[in-house]
Amino acid sequence: MNFWEAQRKARSKTGLYVTLFVILTLLCAAAVELALRYFAADNYRPSEPIMAIAFVAITFAVALFQYSMFSVYGGGYVAESVGGYRISSQSHNPQERQLYNVVEEMALASSLPIPAVYIIPAGQINAFAAGLTSENAAIAITAGALGKLHRDELQGVIAHEFGHIYNGDMAISLRLAAMVMGFFFVFYLALRLLQLSGLRSDERGSDNNGGRRGGNPVAIAALILILAGALMWFFGSLLKCSISRQREYLADACAVQFTRNPQGIANALRKIGKENIQDMPKEGSAYSHLYFDNHLGLSALFATHPPLDKRIEAIEGRTYMPEEWKNE
Repeated sequence: MNFWEAQRKARSKTGLYVTLFVILTLLCAAAVELALRYFAADNYRPSEPIMAIAFVAITFAVALFQYSMFSVYGGGYVAESVGGYRISSQSHNPQERQLYNVVEEMALASSLPIPAVYIIPAGQINAFAAGLTSENAAIAITAGALGKLHRDELQGVIAHEFGHIYNGDMAISLRLAAMVMGFFFVFYLALRLLQLSGLRSDERGSDNNGGRRGGNPVAIAALILILAGALMWFFGSLLKCSISRQREYLADACAVQFTRNPQGIANALRKIGKENIQDMPKEGSAYSHLYFDNHLGLSALFATHPPLDKRIEAIEGRTYMPEEWKNE
């Protein structure tokens, strides 16, 4: 079936983007080192690339801290942080019991443990899976989805989220988000460093040999780090969104694999396309790339999800991948 090929191509593209993410970090660290050696040549001449090492160390240290915090608290922490409440198979609410039954069915179909199940009190149709492993994963779905989706559509949405768990997408997304946070921290730290350096707009100068700049080396380093941190945050965000878009096609393919019913998830996407509300909790903006869909109010460049019509076309056309992948 075509979804096997779609899964292979989505995985290969994700590997490419993750590699670019690491290469981009190392290249930026090298650029920071070279720029500082050029613009502060009179004051910065160490035998080792201290600034490059510091840039990489700070970025990865912050990323590791963010990632370890998520590892400790698991997927339930994310669901509860956006106002979700956990349900069980013993719920007296018919909709909640149906949801839990669907989750159990998809756990069996995917050969995965039954995750914690949460409901988010939001009116729009949406869902997400969170957690670093299948053992600490959680699936959250909105009250709007429970009220608006038929059972086969609900099954398609839940199967899509199991696809993210099955393929390790949650861990990938959180690692990338942690890296972007590391870049942002470098930018913030450089701003504080610039403030402490006492740089003034008229504190500029150059030596008489080749036009290299002297002046306050701490201020020069801060300015270089501000530029590097801002650029890395921007390009890192672009890469994160690109990876997220690829993984959505992969999860859609898995939804068909687990349910054997393409129309379930396709019809759910159609209903989302007809909605014109943005009702997800503001606290969840950091996790928007985890959502089942996040198509409202985003430019194509920073969109974390592919266009709905492309996803539906890929599912109903039995290609399970965008048109541009076919010849790759």
